[in-house]
Amino acid sequence: MGYPDPTNPNFEATTEMYHKTLTECLRRIKAFKDKGEDKMIAIMVASHNEDTVRFAIEKMKEFAIEPSDKVICFGQLLAMCDYITFPLGQSGYSAYKYIPYGPVNEVLPYLSRRAHENKGVLQKIKKEKRLLAREILRRFATGKIFYTPKGNYIPV
Repeated sequence: MGYPDPTNPNFEATTEMYHKTLTECLRRIKAFKDKGEDKMIAIMVASHNEDTVRFAIEKMKEFAIEPSDKVICFGQLLAMCDYITFPLGQSGYSAYKYIPYGPVNEVLPYLSRRAHENKGVLQKIKKEKRLLAREILRRFATGKIFYTPKGNYIPV
């Protein structure tokens, strides 16, 4: 096509590129914040990778970007990695679930790619089931069946 292949050769290279890009975005957010020009940049960390989410949170701390700054949000596909999304929201981070919408012939290939990219999806499902069972037991044991978030949750 006349230009280099824009895709990375493997998962590790993709993760490295994602982390470099994320770090640069956070660096720029911090620079704007230091100049008093808050919220000039806002980003969504759209990842089902626990290590990437941890990386983002650590970098936010490194750059003194607070969840309350509302310039970083996290997103995962609905019904995937709830064990990542829900604790983020409970900890004050903006966390979203997205739903692919469109004609079946367009949505199914997309979902198939997501499943293929998340090779450990079965292990994640097992982990998620174990964590959900633990949370249900905790809620019954403490008498707090329903969770009511506290705070002002204004989207980014």
